[in-house]
Amino acid sequence: MSSNYIEKLHLKNFRQFKSLDAEFNKGFNFIAGPNGCGKTSILTGISHCFNWDALNYSRFQEDSEFWIDLTHSDNKKRIGIGANSISNDGYRKQAIKQWHNPTQENGRSNIILFDAPKELGGYCPLFIGAERSIKYQQINGMTRENPLEQQRQKYASSSTRSLYGESPRNIKQWLVNRYFMMDKEWAKEERDNWNHMIGQLPTLAPFNSNFSYIRTGKDLEPIFSIYGEECYMEELSAGFQAVLSIIVDIFEWIEGTRNEGERLAVNATGTVLIDELDLHLHPEWQFTLRSGLSNLFPNMQFIVTTHSPHLLSSALEGEVIIMERDYGQGDLKLKPTSKRLSGWNTDQILTDVMGVVSLENKDYARLIATAFDKIQENSLDGLKEAIKNLSAVAHPNDSILTVLTTRYASMLATSND
Repeated sequence: MSSNYIEKLHLKNFRQFKSLDAEFNKGFNFIAGPNGCGKTSILTGISHCFNWDALNYSRFQEDSEFWIDLTHSDNKKRIGIGANSISNDGYRKQAIKQWHNPTQENGRSNIILFDAPKELGGYCPLFIGAERSIKYQQINGMTRENPLEQQRQKYASSSTRSLYGESPRNIKQWLVNRYFMMDKEWAKEERDNWNHMIGQLPTLAPFNSNFSYIRTGKDLEPIFSIYGEECYMEELSAGFQAVLSIIVDIFEWIEGTRNEGERLAVNATGTVLIDELDLHLHPEWQFTLRSGLSNLFPNMQFIVTTHSPHLLSSALEGEVIIMERDYGQGDLKLKPTSKRLSGWNTDQILTDVMGVVSLENKDYARLIATAFDKIQENSLDGLKEAIKNLSAVAHPNDSILTVLTTRYASMLATSND
């Protein structure tokens, strides 16, 4: 089994970045930080390294350059373009004016972006954007799936557009195709993948939801079960739709871009990039999604963006890349932190990783201040009223509420002596 994963990304004068160098590990990479820091721009920059005809999705300068370092079939390669390759004739009017090679690195093959499809043998990561809702489509039967080279070209050419929801895929058609394939002798890998996916579905979902595939009826409508109730695929909640969409996208990509004999999901390597992985997911699901994806695709590299402290708390050591709101000033050097955030509480992750400036609840803070003012005034009635008002908004086990209640009891006892 050969290794395929992205090692580094280099961007110069790209979108908001003056200069950015990011390192990735071979497993999970969670990119987190404040709004506007450029998380999605990192994924877009990687996508441009596989698809030069979608440059109009980004903003470049005349001396812009971008490339990635990757291990492809156990070989070290660099792919992208060097400075002065792009003409900038205005917003969304970028074009290649002359092909310049990326800066050479010893021991690494240098591949200009134009030659990527040929040099990489059709290899391309999977890019999944934030739009993951499932719209109803009527399926009329099994359809012929495109040949290997055509499938590879599709993924390579749609990498950037997929991030922005402009290359939708029909996951219901894939599910129906697999329904018809299951009993065919020639579909061993597809059958093994199907059984693997169906067996793992319950482990991906929130506790006690019992998310499972039930059957596909003669009307070719896949039916699932959640919390003991059967429902059609389009009736699933947004969270279940989002996770099912991601999983099926990955299986379809694995089977569509690899040679026969290399299509088992448990063995497949490569990179899946997902924007806003936590979107639509209940916090309980966010705690378990990382381990669920790892069980399904144990040798896959994931590079994902997230705003979820719950998802970050599920990360292992060396899996979180923390960005700051730099707005492109200076040279950014990013790599996974060695810290594990499982022991951090939500507020700590929100402030130290997400860059939330203030978590203070204004009503809560005002009511506490009023209570302490009444203590200073030695006003029993005032403190009693302040505690009553605070109880209406605070958690029943709030520690400050407990302190104030104890203080009121002490003041009351003193006044009765």
